[in-house]
Amino acid sequence: MLKSLRPLFQLVYPPNCLICFAPGNSICSQCNSKWLTHTKTGQINKIPLYFTNYYNAENARIILAAKENGNKLAKQLLANSIFTSLTKAKLDLNLNGEIALVSIPSSSDSIRKRGRNHINDLVEQVVGIAKLQELELINLPILSITRKIKDQSNLNKNQRMLNMSDAYLAKSPKSAFKDLIIIDDLITTGASIQEGIRALSVINLRPVAIITACAVGAHL
Repeated sequence: MLKSLRPLFQLVYPPNCLICFAPGNSICSQCNSKWLTHTKTGQINKIPLYFTNYYNAENARIILAAKENGNKLAKQLLANSIFTSLTKAKLDLNLNGEIALVSIPSSSDSIRKRGRNHINDLVEQVVGIAKLQELELINLPILSITRKIKDQSNLNKNQRMLNMSDAYLAKSPKSAFKDLIIIDDLITTGASIQEGIRALSVINLRPVAIITACAVGAHL
């Protein structure tokens, strides 16, 4: 019984570092310290973007481990990264009071395949970290997918923009929030973020910032 569970256990807690493959830990202390770097900034549709890491092959392993394998340490890295950027955004933009976090939605197929809602779970982790720091955050999952969209991994920027066009619907929140921040774990072309901004604009909402764990350099 225990032997049969070993492959599953190693998916969640790999025996080697996810980034440098050093033996002994899921994420070694050296890679852990390098991953949580200073917050970087950019813009998407003239909205401030905050992130701590550039997207590359090494950081892709963290994203995949958290998203596909449910690795707890990888998920914690993503949550800490987003929270670090959130504290800088709060200071830069002079945000006071409760902040609503609006996540980019996952498809129902992805949620069913993984057995969990990765991005919603990630936002809940960030909210939990904020509570320990006495910061007022609320998870506000008001975006949903309205139609079938293709897997974007092999699509270029123009194809992704077309693929995401009018794909989201924003539901009006029950309470009014002054400050909304869009949250995602990774931004590559920005197509999903721009569609999220469009959908929110339909209900007269505009985010004050966008926060992700990793982003490509095109958004600087």
